Amino acid sequence: MFSELVRKTVLATSLRLPNFKQTTSMTILVVGIGLYGIKSVDARNVLVQTPKVSQSSFYAIAQLLDANSPIYGSWNLRYSIDGIVYQSVLVMEGYSGVMRTRYFEPGINKKQVVDQQISLKSSPQGLVLLGYNPVYAGTSRRHPTYVADNFLFSIQPDGSLTAYTCDDLQQCSAVDVESILSQY
Repeated sequence: MFSELVRKTVLATSLRLPNFKQTTSMTILVVGIGLYGIKSVDARNVLVQTPKVSQSSFYAIAQLLDANSPIYGSWNLRYSIDGIVYQSVLVMEGYSGVMRTRYFEPGINKKQVVDQQISLKSSPQGLVLLGYNPVYAGTSRRHPTYVADNFLFSIQPDGSLTAYTCDDLQQCSAVDVESILSQY
């Protein structure tokens, strides 16, 4: 499933929008999926306070809800944790998606590629994409050290897009987001 979606989205990478159009496109997308009346965001706090969603976590259930509208599309994401740059391709198909991430792991001195599943949720601070089940790319074998990623996307009152990631170990970073045009 992931390889087919990535193949289709990689074909479109040469058709990138200019920065202004990227920002406008992302803004229209997020607004179009129901983010009206957004409040100021504090991404670090929302994701640190809700590192995992489970039925036993009353706070997490109170903060994260099922999203009202699905998301369809593909994005390049770039972020850094402790000086290590992560480059991801996110493909959303409704309320779920997949993400492939490339990074260099200094502990073993090798480039790594990880796939993970993504689930779409909503919070008072914006849309939350929860990552889970990080595996070696193209396999079902769990990656022993990769920590699942979680993202917060919100549109500020001035119309700008804010994106943050906080993994399950509460390591957080701002995220650069670039829309990938889809040909299908």
